[in-house]
Amino acid sequence: MNLLQGHLGQLAADPTASILLGTISGLGGALGYTLTLTAWGQWCLLTRIWLPLTGRLPWAVAAFLDDAYQRGVLRQAGAVYQFRHARLQSRLAQGRRRG
Repeated sequence: MNLLQGHLGQLAADPTASILLGTISGLGGALGYTLTLTAWGQWCLLTRIWLPLTGRLPWAVAAFLDDAYQRGVLRQAGAVYQFRHARLQSRLAQGRRRG
C-alpha cells in the first residue's frame, strides 16, 4: 500500500464506496458470465435479442406461432410446431438463403 501512496497521494478507503464498487463489479461479472458462457444466456442473447433485432424472428414468438397455427400454416404436435406444407417450408428456406 505504501508504494501507491507517493504518486497518487493519500489513499482513503471508504467502506461504503468499496462495498458499492464490489457489488457492481460482482453483478456485472455474473451477468457477463451468464450471458456469454451458459447455454441459457447464449439462447437468450441469440433468440430473444439478436434474431428479432435483425428481422429474422418476430419479437412475440409465441403469438406468431399461435397465429400461424390458427391460420393453418403450422400444425402443433406437443411443444413442436411443424409446417403443414413441405413446399412452403422449402420456399421460405430458399428465400432466406438468397436475402
